[in-house]
Amino acid sequence: SSSGGELADVDLYDKASGKKRVATSGSVTLNPSGAVTFRRVVVMVDGIDAAQAAYEKLGFQVQPRGFHRKLGTANHLMIFDTDYFEILGIVEDTEFNAERREWLKNGGGLANVALATDGADISFEAFRKAGLNPDAPLFFDRAVEVAGKTEHAQFRTVRIPKTNMPVVGFFVCEHITPQFVYRPEWARHPNGARGIAGVTVIAEQPAKWIPELEKYFGAGSARRDGNGVVVDTGTQPIRYLTRQDYAARYPGIVPVRPGAHPALLGVRVASLPACEALLKKNGVKIMKPDAGRLLVPPSEAAHLTLEFVER
Repeated sequence: SSSGGELADVDLYDKASGKKRVATSGSVTLNPSGAVTFRRVVVMVDGIDAAQAAYEKLGFQVQPRGFHRKLGTANHLMIFDTDYFEILGIVEDTEFNAERREWLKNGGGLANVALATDGADISFEAFRKAGLNPDAPLFFDRAVEVAGKTEHAQFRTVRIPKTNMPVVGFFVCEHITPQFVYRPEWARHPNGARGIAGVTVIAEQPAKWIPELEKYFGAGSARRDGNGVVVDTGTQPIRYLTRQDYAARYPGIVPVRPGAHPALLGVRVASLPACEALLKKNGVKIMKPDAGRLLVPPSEAAHLTLEFVER
C-alpha cells in the first residue's frame, strides 16, 4: 500500500549535522532544501492494543497513542535521536483506510518508508519531473503532549501512487514542527535502541527495481549486491533480497506476508548483550544467527521481523 502519506509524523532536517543534503531525482537535481532521505518507517498492525503491549515487551519506550480522527487510525511512536518508527492500527473503518484494511488481510508488517524533506513543494516538483506521478502536497496535524502542554505537530506530505511503488510504499513528509517529535526524553529505550539500522525487502527480481529507485534517490544510489540490491538512501540502507537469499540471511525466520514486501526492520542498539538480556528477561523469543545480531520473529513483533545490531 502506498496510502499513508497523510498519516503520522516525520522529520525534515538532519539534526545530527544541522545540514541539508543535495540529492538527485532522475535527471532533476534537488536543491539542498528539497533533498530526500530515509527517516521513518510505518508498521501496520492488526490490533493496536496487542501491538502496543508487544513493543513494550520488546523494550521500547512506546509513546502515548495518537489518533488521526479523519483517517480512522491510531499510532504509537518509537522515537530515536534522528529517526523513528511507528505502529499504526485501524480503530474505525473510513473511506481513507479502506486500502489499508485490504492490505492487512495478508497480515501486518512494514508498510511504508517516509522520506524526510523540508520542501514538500520542491520534492513534489522534482518527483513529477522524474515521472513518479506524485499526489499534490497535503497538510495535516496531530495533537501531542509536550511538557504538560498540548501542542500540534504539523506536516505536509507527498504521496507516490502504487504505479510507481518499488515494493516499498514511499512518501515524502515535510515536518513543520520537528521540536514536537524529537525530544531527548522520548529517545531513551530500556532495550538501548538508538536508531533505525535499515530495512530489508523481499523481491522476486531485485535488480528490476533499480531504475525506479534511482528516481527517488538519484543515479547510482541503487547497486547490485549478488542477486540483491542495496539502496543508498542518504541515511540507512534499504536492501532488496530474493526470498531464497532472505531465508539464508535470516535463518529460521518465516515471513508472514506472501509475495514481495518489506519484511524486516533493523534497529541499532547501544549494547547487544544488554539488549539480549532484557529481551530474555521479558520472555521474548529471539534467534542468534551469529554474534553480531539478534533476530526477533514476526510472532513477537506484530508480524514484523526485527534485527537488533550494535553499531
